[in-house]
Amino acid sequence: MPTETHPDQQYITALCSGNEVLIREIYAKYARSVQIWVTQNNGEVADAQDLFQDALMAVYDRYCGREFVLTSSLGALLLSICRRKWFDRLAQKTREEGVRKWEENRYNEEDSEWEAAEASILQQKRQECLSQVFLLLSEQCQKMLTMVAAGAHSVEQIAAELGFANANALYQSKHRCTARWRQLFNEHFKEN
Repeated sequence: MPTETHPDQQYITALCSGNEVLIREIYAKYARSVQIWVTQNNGEVADAQDLFQDALMAVYDRYCGREFVLTSSLGALLLSICRRKWFDRLAQKTREEGVRKWEENRYNEEDSEWEAAEASILQQKRQECLSQVFLLLSEQCQKMLTMVAAGAHSVEQIAAELGFANANALYQSKHRCTARWRQLFNEHFKEN
């Protein structure tokens, strides 16, 4: 049974032949419904205008030069094409936003990695400076601070081995050596 041609077939013919009068009529008759639908679905008027134009071009590309019989209204066909194209655009926009967020996170992570690397380098410089200025301390201070830091012996044993009268004398000397080490570090260390 042959399908019945819809009266809007004239618009397909007009579009294919470039009939400006009927093409204007297509815009007047159907563009507003596409605009309403697009603006209700997260779009702007300009989006709707672009989409309507794209839909007309899709109809032209698909149906002109072929045997095509329109069996429903051109408005229904155009709205169907616009919906598909709009959802494709929204999906693309979502993917692009996802990529942008991923890139932002990547750059933020890279910034954090750079900050961590810079902090590590600064810490290494401090350690190197501490080691260098440690060598500027007296041999007695170096030996005492090394033994106390190692913790292998009791304070009384360290005091006796280094010739201090008691643990208090060792602590006082340790305090003076540590203060001198800090002073030397502050004089020699530069963050740059």
